[in-house]
Amino acid sequence: MKQIKQILKTIRMGPVWGLALGTQAKSFQANPVIGSKLLNRLGLHIFRVLLARGAAWFRWILLAPLVPKALRRRYHKDGYVLIPEFISPDSLLKIRQEIAAYRGEVRQMTQGDTATRRILLTQSCAPLMPTTYSTATHTKLRRLLAYMGGKWAHSILYVQQIHNGFQSGKRDPQKTMHSDTFHPTIKAWLFLEDVSAEKGPFTYVQGSARLSFKRLAWEYKRSITALDTPDGYSEKGSLRADASALAEMGLPTPKPVTVKAGTLVIANTNGFHGRGQAEAGASRLELWAYSRHNPFSLWPGLPLDYMLHVKHRIIQWNWRRLDARAAARNSRASWHLIPPEQMVGAPLKGHHTAGITGTPNKAIDEVANEAADEAANEAADGAHTTDKASSNKKASD
Repeated sequence: MKQIKQILKTIRMGPVWGLALGTQAKSFQANPVIGSKLLNRLGLHIFRVLLARGAAWFRWILLAPLVPKALRRRYHKDGYVLIPEFISPDSLLKIRQEIAAYRGEVRQMTQGDTATRRILLTQSCAPLMPTTYSTATHTKLRRLLAYMGGKWAHSILYVQQIHNGFQSGKRDPQKTMHSDTFHPTIKAWLFLEDVSAEKGPFTYVQGSARLSFKRLAWEYKRSITALDTPDGYSEKGSLRADASALAEMGLPTPKPVTVKAGTLVIANTNGFHGRGQAEAGASRLELWAYSRHNPFSLWPGLPLDYMLHVKHRIIQWNWRRLDARAAARNSRASWHLIPPEQMVGAPLKGHHTAGITGTPNKAIDEVANEAADEAANEAADGAHTTDKASSNKKASD
């Protein structure tokens, strides 16, 4: 009976799995076509990597007028750009004051021993945090994010705080060097505080976003073995790389990006990156941006505020859906509500939403912190990815 069900599932899902090849779907585990050893031996994964990179370069050429040439060159050479004093000390002070006074919706998620707290910067935040919102929507920042992300459509931004040593438990998986996915994509940090080595700075393997022959050879081997050597993330399409793997690709050791407050960092997270090791209790506060779209599209999109509002509504709807599902189990969602005053306060170890006494469901606790964002981007693009259901069960990249 089990074999019959599997055959019926394959017949039913086969076309869907096949169509997913033209989307940002990345999981070797969730999609038997993407994870096929035979097809990957024949070069399927590498074909998708190269095709996506070609499409990205086409969009980068179209969007080149948005960013100075020197900055573009640095980004493609190193895989990230660092812009000190992106905002003034006066703006920094106002933003920190606004975040401390904010009393809207704040959500938290834990991975290993680390807690991540976020405020989604929607239009409703404008009257509550005017300087924060105007900074997040400033034309200069939007142009940089558009070019680096290869997409003119507006990126999603949050206020984010990372708390290290929030609880005892497993090691934070974000502190292992990894590539988010098989194609160019960006994350950005506008740091609102100085970030020293003790605070767990963003860490990047310089030049690792370039597609060298050694990188392609390593990707080829990993596409065949990812399901045989599961680590919880690589088999889902976010390949992990230890020191020996980096050496095999001819890459340097990871570089902690320590910065002063007001510094903007934008990184191609197809390159290898992670959070740095931090002292227990150390935290950092930042504006955090995220952008990921259909990697094979040649159309860079349009900078329409309306579409950004649609993305925000999808993210909020998804949060409420997961809240309701968790409450029905007397538990809490992975991204659960916390008191807003805790956004920049002391960690609430073991905090639960009022009225919820159960422990988090393990499957829900592995919700990707970008899953709803991806869904919003796909919906706004008019695209559809077929491993979305599985992406709702994976941890953050």
